[in-house]
Amino acid sequence: MQTDDGPRKGYGPTSFWLQEPAPVFAHLDLRPGQVFLDAGCGAGEYSLYAARLLGETGRVIAVDNIALSTDALNNLPARPGEAPITAFAGDIIDTLPIDPHSVDAVFLSTVLHIKKVRDRAPEMFREFHRVLRPHAVLAVLECKKVEADFGPPLHSRLSDADVRALVQPHGFSHTSTLDTGHANLICFEAV
Repeated sequence: MQTDDGPRKGYGPTSFWLQEPAPVFAHLDLRPGQVFLDAGCGAGEYSLYAARLLGETGRVIAVDNIALSTDALNNLPARPGEAPITAFAGDIIDTLPIDPHSVDAVFLSTVLHIKKVRDRAPEMFREFHRVLRPHAVLAVLECKKVEADFGPPLHSRLSDADVRALVQPHGFSHTSTLDTGHANLICFEAV
């Protein structure tokens, strides 16, 4: 990842390089002062990008089951003008130590195709619904269901319809889909 200070490499897997982040975050319409949950943050590039957009009055919460990833984010120095990042090691398919109705956007990037996550999708999406404010956004970024020489194998990839079928029964309404090239950003509203 390139920042003002030069390249920054986090720990853990990342899909950040698959698309330009600016259109993804423009589609999310994040505003200063909001709270952003990066669920399955991996190397943390999405968390770092969101921190710049949310400003000092915002907050980023990053969760990953790889402690090296979350430790690396927690050890970054605070940057003037950016939202603080609080990262914790945990499994996104378990109960999250986050207050109810306190999050403005949940971002789940290239995680849902993992069988363990998909098998526990009902619990995970109910938990996301619990922490999201009413009418807040849940954004799911997944590689398109096409053969490719990167990312998950074709049999593990999810179509837009697959993602909607997993998410919508748990208190979410589909609002939009953004084609990012190699992936789709599928957005829902907590209802």
